[in-house]
Amino acid sequence: MLSFVHSDALKHVNMEPVLLGFVVTVAATWILCRLTKVLSIGQDSNEGVQKFHVNPTSRLGGVAIFLGLAASGAAVSGVAEFSHYSFWFLVAATPVWLAGLTEDLTRRVGPTLRLVMATLSAAWLFVTLGVSVDRTDVWPIDMVLSIPGAPLCVTLLVVAGFTHSMNIVDGFHGLACGLAIVAISALAFMSWKVGDTLLLQMCLTSLAVVLGFFVFNWPKGAIFLGDAGAYLIGFWVVELGILLAMRNPQISPMAPVVAGLLPLIETLFSMYRRNIVRNHPVNQPDALHLHTLVYRRILFSPALKYSANQMNAVNAKVALFFWFPAAIFAFLACIFAESTLVQLLLMLIYLIMYNWLYRMLVRFNLPAFMRFR
Repeated sequence: MLSFVHSDALKHVNMEPVLLGFVVTVAATWILCRLTKVLSIGQDSNEGVQKFHVNPTSRLGGVAIFLGLAASGAAVSGVAEFSHYSFWFLVAATPVWLAGLTEDLTRRVGPTLRLVMATLSAAWLFVTLGVSVDRTDVWPIDMVLSIPGAPLCVTLLVVAGFTHSMNIVDGFHGLACGLAIVAISALAFMSWKVGDTLLLQMCLTSLAVVLGFFVFNWPKGAIFLGDAGAYLIGFWVVELGILLAMRNPQISPMAPVVAGLLPLIETLFSMYRRNIVRNHPVNQPDALHLHTLVYRRILFSPALKYSANQMNAVNAKVALFFWFPAAIFAFLACIFAESTLVQLLLMLIYLIMYNWLYRMLVRFNLPAFMRFR
């Protein structure tokens, strides 16, 4: 278990970037909500296999988050290390953020190019700050990491994979945002316990920025993350997790993975379902994600007529089915952050639970406590 020793890290946290990041994100999100209605740019229509909102909605939330992170990193004084890391994190995130933003505005940037930009962002941070997966505490993988060049390849794979996975789970009001909040909160807790002031400062600032957007995104769905926002948050979270394990050897590298595990499971299962089970291209969208099945099989009834507000409320409830399990496992990841064995066990339990629920929903065989539609 993670030792509950006294930590002074919180005393050294500068609240200026935390508050500034929140305020700037709130202001930018509010402006974007109104601006996109007037200009009709960057709007997400309500038609499509993965569309479950009522009205066309702005998908430029990534712009507000980018501005919040930029303002918090640039305006702080007296915390040189935080400013240095924030600057390079934002610069490195720019390629994948721009790819996502271009897709939000034009719908002409395919997933392959976005993944390439994610690997470029990961490589940029690898070169500038040396952020890499250098250990996993899992013997076979660590043997691979001992090969020259392997840490870079594994880092690119991990960062690009998780960055894309956050976009995969961004399908309902607050779902991706809430999962990011859970993951960042867990990373902040672990940073505080080991006394890593830099990571704690970065986590709290990132958390404030995401919360500034979250108040508009859930439950009303006034604005969406869009590809730019989902990729930016995904990149930020996974790099913070890698950096935490690098700087603190007492933390299992698997603990940050468990804290943000659901998007990874959803992505891997989607690849298996599309390519192996259905023999479809991996990048072809479908309506068989677990969160989509929760919506269709548990919450939404095609036999009923819903008003716009009721449809919005049903949409918002989907996230609750995923936030609470994610929070429980993130809490356990924090408590047992020093044990890789426990983290691997938590991953296995998480995967079994996911598979059980997916099978139940596909077969229309819901347990009694879920039949409340």
